Amino acid sequence: MGNYLQLGLFMPSTTGSLIIAKGTPPQSEATWELNRDVSLAAEAAGMEFLLSQVKWRGYGGESGHWDGALESFTLMAAIAAVTSRIKLIGSVAVRTMNPAVVAKMAATVSDVSAGRFVVNIVAGWNKFEYAQMGLWSDDDYYLNRYEYADEFLHILKRLWSEESVTFKGKHFQLEDCRSFPKPRQMPEIVCAGQSEGALAFVAKEADYSFIGRMNDSAEQLGQVAAKISKLAEPHGRSVHSLTLLNVIAAPTDAEAQAEKAFYLENRDEVAIKEWMRVSGMDKNRIDYLHLDPEPATFMSVPYIVGSYEKVAAHLDALAVNGITGVCLAFPDFASDVPDFIANVMPLMKSRQRAE
Repeated sequence: MGNYLQLGLFMPSTTGSLIIAKGTPPQSEATWELNRDVSLAAEAAGMEFLLSQVKWRGYGGESGHWDGALESFTLMAAIAAVTSRIKLIGSVAVRTMNPAVVAKMAATVSDVSAGRFVVNIVAGWNKFEYAQMGLWSDDDYYLNRYEYADEFLHILKRLWSEESVTFKGKHFQLEDCRSFPKPRQMPEIVCAGQSEGALAFVAKEADYSFIGRMNDSAEQLGQVAAKISKLAEPHGRSVHSLTLLNVIAAPTDAEAQAEKAFYLENRDEVAIKEWMRVSGMDKNRIDYLHLDPEPATFMSVPYIVGSYEKVAAHLDALAVNGITGVCLAFPDFASDVPDFIANVMPLMKSRQRAE
């Protein structure tokens, strides 16, 4: 029957999710009601996790893409109170908060969720988000951000497990620092990135790693997952690979392609230009300056467009190639999540557990 594929939602906590186009959808407002409703639907359908991103500034344009964004930990605390089983992945940009503050915040959400809380460590490449708050010292951070994140996470784990923490590092100094209550259990850690520095970091520290670029096949993603597993072996660890996926599903391929064409025709060139400009500030992401309209409209995030059968087959192929789970994004969460649950999930062989 093959590997079981976990499913989760890339929650609609920002305006526009992962498509930079004008109109509604995809530019639905990021509201508590929408996030609550799709979270409850995902849990009722048996999905395994929810992830909310952390975002401090959007890209403007007519669409106001990502200009509205709910704060991740606050949102997940609220979702924790209305759900009972599904894992909740909250994101923290390590530039924005002291790890001792995050340690207590995470312990609080862990308590509300009865231990279901997972922390997504975002090293943070987007200078314009942090510079506006005076939190970007110099551009060397582009190259040493995983060193910074490593110190941050080291402190987090110690505060979650030790009585008192004294730490003298390059980026953080703590003296007899205490954090109570402790989480109900050690929160799992999620990280992302495919640079050599990112892969080394996730192999050493993460429980889950987000992988994938725009045109990766299921086989290519499987190769990256295998590489991370091999890198984790010397640390005596196992790291599960997740991938992010934009989904446009319809009864027929033609209907799905027509929907995709609509978003491309209505792409927000102003917001796209701004997104590519700030992405190009990162010395590790300079290729973003040269994206064609299609990958730019979809924010260089992998997508699948097609019939329910085609989408299910693609997801099954990811499972066959060793991907642990897929975080799903949609143009219109309010209608697309119930549609996916009703028409795609039943077709997936990778969701059928052995009796």
